[in-house]
Amino acid sequence: MFIQPEVIATLRRRIAQDGWAMAGVGTGRAAVTFVYTVGLQKSFAHPDLIMFGVAPAQAEVVMDVIAQRVKAGEPAHEGVMIVGAAAVPLMPRRADADRVRLLVPAQLARGRYSYLQVVWPDGKGRFPWEARFDKRRLRSQSFLFDVVDDDDPPTSNAPKP
Repeated sequence: MFIQPEVIATLRRRIAQDGWAMAGVGTGRAAVTFVYTVGLQKSFAHPDLIMFGVAPAQAEVVMDVIAQRVKAGEPAHEGVMIVGAAAVPLMPRRADADRVRLLVPAQLARGRYSYLQVVWPDGKGRFPWEARFDKRRLRSQSFLFDVVDDDDPPTSNAPKP
């Protein structure tokens, strides 16, 4: 993935100052938008975060709340609901490192591809791996893990290496 040298320099300065930084990819009109952090692994021994399907400006607010909690010693754990960071509960899931590698520039990751994907529920509060999840919501979120629910075999809508 190409990223401009000035952007890399800015993110590295933020990591040096705060221990972590955030980057957004895409705009509201893009087919895929996502926001990810860099630096949480190195600075706080915590997986970095990645979120899809929300406009970067909105996602950055949510991710900032979660990352600030990590910085304050409150880690996010796979499968443990995150409340208070957004209007709805969120669920972190371990992202497949090979899939993350396709999205996060090597110059920033520096070999660290341990990520938690922050997943949004549907309008009724169900997550993609739960029965009766609104499948229309699958178009707005890419998943970097295999989604398994009671109705379907394992699937993923993210590119595989």
